[in-house]
Amino acid sequence: MTHDIYDALVVLGGSTARQSEALIGIADSAAHAFRNGLTPSIIATGCCHHTLDIFPGRTEAQCLRDLLMARDVPSGNIFTEERSADLLGRCLFSQQEILIPCAWYHLLVLCPGAVTKDLRDGIEALFTDDFSIEWLDSEAAISETHRLDLEDISQRALPERQQIDLAVPRLVTAKGAPVAGSDC
Repeated sequence: MTHDIYDALVVLGGSTARQSEALIGIADSAAHAFRNGLTPSIIATGCCHHTLDIFPGRTEAQCLRDLLMARDVPSGNIFTEERSADLLGRCLFSQQEILIPCAWYHLLVLCPGAVTKDLRDGIEALFTDDFSIEWLDSEAAISETHRLDLEDISQRALPERQQIDLAVPRLVTAKGAPVAGSDC
């Protein structure tokens, strides 16, 4: 049986609590997809949620990277986007910083809790028309901050794909958070 091999698996969800049920479930699903040969690259996304006052010491992407490496995904196959403070930012910054520069347009997306067509369509609208997107279903739990982001996407009047540059992600406001472009 043959299956598509995607340029990358983009993980749109996380938690700053390294051992949270949500993050462990995401890591299990992503590592399983990697081991099954669905993709050679995993993109872990997220700095810290915009609702946090104090930076928890590690970005969500760093926590997920560590869990993936513990599941035998080589570090060279894991890429991190560490600027985002919400789901919109995860989508936009992963495109700007990783996907477009690497010319990765055939994507597998893992976003726990995004199970309805309307919600998936809303998330897909955050990517330019250049991307081909398929969804990786996962039973992973979702963190409270991720639930808030999904709710925000479902209620937000998002611009059409042709106007995606009009969408503005929330900024990381937590004290002590890494500054974009600096080493964490």
